[in-house]
Amino acid sequence: MGNNYLITGATSGIGEACVHKLAGNADGMILVGRNMDKLESLKKQYEGKTNIFPVAYDLFDLQHIEMVFDVCKANKMKLNGMVYSAGMDGTWPVKVNDTAQMQRMMVVNCFAFVEMAKNFYKKRNSADGASIVAISSIASLTAEIGMSSYSASKAALNSYVKTIAKEFVRRRIRVNAVLPGGVSTPMAAEKGKLLESMAGSGGRTDGNTENVQPLGMIPRDVIASQVQFLMSDESVYTTGELFTVGAGRIY
Repeated sequence: MGNNYLITGATSGIGEACVHKLAGNADGMILVGRNMDKLESLKKQYEGKTNIFPVAYDLFDLQHIEMVFDVCKANKMKLNGMVYSAGMDGTWPVKVNDTAQMQRMMVVNCFAFVEMAKNFYKKRNSADGASIVAISSIASLTAEIGMSSYSASKAALNSYVKTIAKEFVRRRIRVNAVLPGGVSTPMAAEKGKLLESMAGSGGRTDGNTENVQPLGMIPRDVIASQVQFLMSDESVYTTGELFTVGAGRIY
């Protein structure tokens, strides 16, 4: 018998890679994203193999996140794992900081994770011994030009992961985070170009040049494999941990 997973940010990047990595051991998967067409495409891809439940939801809406879990009640499904891969990227120096954008980044990168975890913890939604994995960033441990808001939001996420891990241990629900360096996604490529342009004065950037990340850009599948381990029985004694996958970055 397979497991049931919930994956946010499922239609692109690391989230989509996690869908493909976990599908082989899944009876059901609740896939959350903002683009229903892409969600339906994933559903068709696994038709006859895994039960896919697409949920179009914008995680900027904190007030109604419990609606994402309606699938559990409707299908008498208890989740064995949740991957929080939704996130907002953005790069700007403090001298032009936009507080509205800063708040939006904190909402989707941190606060929505907390609300998702709160609802996941309810016994009607999850099985004892389940696993939660948040996709954070190595930027949460570094100080790079233009990255203050992003880094702060991911550092806050890390803090919640470690605290929630203590609170959820009563049900043996494990809570961990994976902190990737530069991952080979279109969004990362665009961010790298922007950071390079902002650092024209010679300051170190968070770009993926050889001197910053010597082992090169990280394939999404590598991060998904780390998530797969944290979802598996091999990690039953692992909780409250921050796993860095830095490809040689020194921080």
